[in-house]
Amino acid sequence: MAKKLAEDVQELVKVAQSDVPARAHRYVYSEPSASRRPGYAIRPNKKAVGRKVSTFYLITLLFGFGVAIVGYINNIIVVNRLSAETNQLQVQYDKVINVNAALKAEIDGKSERDRIVKIAVDRVGLREPKDPPTLFDVDSELMEQTRNNTQTK
Repeated sequence: MAKKLAEDVQELVKVAQSDVPARAHRYVYSEPSASRRPGYAIRPNKKAVGRKVSTFYLITLLFGFGVAIVGYINNIIVVNRLSAETNQLQVQYDKVINVNAALKAEIDGKSERDRIVKIAVDRVGLREPKDPPTLFDVDSELMEQTRNNTQTK
């Protein structure tokens, strides 16, 4: 390539400055510019390079999305199973509480004094004492002497 002279460079700068509205118009509306000088060529716009989506990334994205959906559905299924199991355990707990309450009521009914006295008199042949039992205090020294006497014999 031959070196351009300073005059040629200045002339090209003047042409470019005078051609600014045409160039701006060309960039805005993508129309070819009509240069005023037949030997002057404006550099064309470069075509935009679209970024291609790799097939690998697309498949990886779809696979990840599928795994996420399967995980979410699995979570829903597990939660439903746990809920059903919780309900079954709650029903079983309520049954045990009701059985315990029935047994306590039966124990209270069978441990009444009147019932026990009646069975003792009728079946075993015991008789009800006429005087209530009396409580008395025993001297601790006398108790020790009695224990010692019974152990030595």
